[in-house]
Amino acid sequence: MLKTFLSWDDRQLPDGTVIWSAPTGHVYVTTPGCALPFPVLMTPTGEVHHHQLPASRQCGDRSAMMPKRRHTRAQNHANYVAAERRRNRIKREARQAALTGGPAPPGIDPNDEPPPF
Repeated sequence: MLKTFLSWDDRQLPDGTVIWSAPTGHVYVTTPGCALPFPVLMTPTGEVHHHQLPASRQCGDRSAMMPKRRHTRAQNHANYVAAERRRNRIKREARQAALTGGPAPPGIDPNDEPPPF
């Protein structure tokens, strides 16, 4: 995401180290997490080849490629809360119906007499 939408540049060294360059000019170096416990994994893997897109396929405004939200975060949160409340109400009503005997299941006549045994 940094590289795609925020104009950061990166350069990966053969030992796995990544050098990040921010748009402000700051440089950050990250080393692989396995550098200390597993030094044998730090052997160079070979030359890294970068593939550049033709200039005609590159977009001048990098933020133009950012996916658009269909709903705002507030709408998503409101829908999430409403759905959770709906699930809780259904569970609460089912639990309450089980304790009180609840209504007759559909398709059964409540005035029907039991079979004569």
